[in-house]
Amino acid sequence: MLKDSGFQGFSLRKKQGVKNRYEVVRDGNKPVKRLSEGERNFIAFLYFYHLVKGSGAADAAIISSTGEITDATDRRDKIVVIDDPVTSMDSGTLFIVSSMVREMISVCHNNIEVLHPDITGSYIKQIFILTHNAYFHREVTYNMVDYYDCVTFYMVRKTDNHSSITPCIEKAKELSEDDRNVNPVQNAYTALWTEYQELTSSIPLLNVIRRILQYYFLELCGYQGSNIRDIILKKNKSEFIKKRADGTIDDTDYHLASSMLSYIDNECSFIDGFNLVQEAVDPEQYRKVMKKIFEKLEQSQHYRMMTHEKD
Repeated sequence: MLKDSGFQGFSLRKKQGVKNRYEVVRDGNKPVKRLSEGERNFIAFLYFYHLVKGSGAADAAIISSTGEITDATDRRDKIVVIDDPVTSMDSGTLFIVSSMVREMISVCHNNIEVLHPDITGSYIKQIFILTHNAYFHREVTYNMVDYYDCVTFYMVRKTDNHSSITPCIEKAKELSEDDRNVNPVQNAYTALWTEYQELTSSIPLLNVIRRILQYYFLELCGYQGSNIRDIILKKNKSEFIKKRADGTIDDTDYHLASSMLSYIDNECSFIDGFNLVQEAVDPEQYRKVMKKIFEKLEQSQHYRMMTHEKD
């Protein structure tokens, strides 16, 4: 695993003259005399990972006549508890550990449904992951928030030497919906989408919409602001204009879309006040236009993912 992961800090080799023992080496295969805290934690986690997976179980091992262990698989049911495994680790090691933790989560998830066919077994019946590290938390939970049937987030707080545990849950807004998880650790972009769904005032909502459009389409997708305006306000202009029953034209959505796109790709983020924003406009109308912008830019799947909207 060390070789496959590209880790170069140290390696392991069999200890000469001692059966079933290994030593840590680096710098030209010299035995290591000192390890940093992060390296010790990494080796300990690798051992823990294989112990959970079944390696090294004395009552399951098959030992040959020469004393070699040929099979040590132990797939008894387990409850796994992981408490801040990435202390003092660099970003590369943190990523490796996070990948192994996600594999263990997938094994646990196999009790409900098979997410990854290449990860077999359901021998982990429960897994508890505790951490103070926001980066590690995001690595192991980025695709878990929607699995409300088997995944729960908790916030643990300690006040006056007393601990409290609070489920991070957003209650269903409609009877047809289910409660859903709320990830207590969010990056700035995800937090914008949370504001987008919760705001009830048009002016701050429009500001959030502009920031989402600028970050996602310009910084992540590589669009130019002028290109987006051409696609929405010229090529798809008719999609934002409706004809009323009396024959008159309703171009409200078009002007709202123009307002949303007016400041993206602008080096100055200061809003000078020359763009009219009406507080009287229903925030839901802004959201409807926002959704249509994502659809016309062929990014409706991203919109649904960020708003937890069902297909």
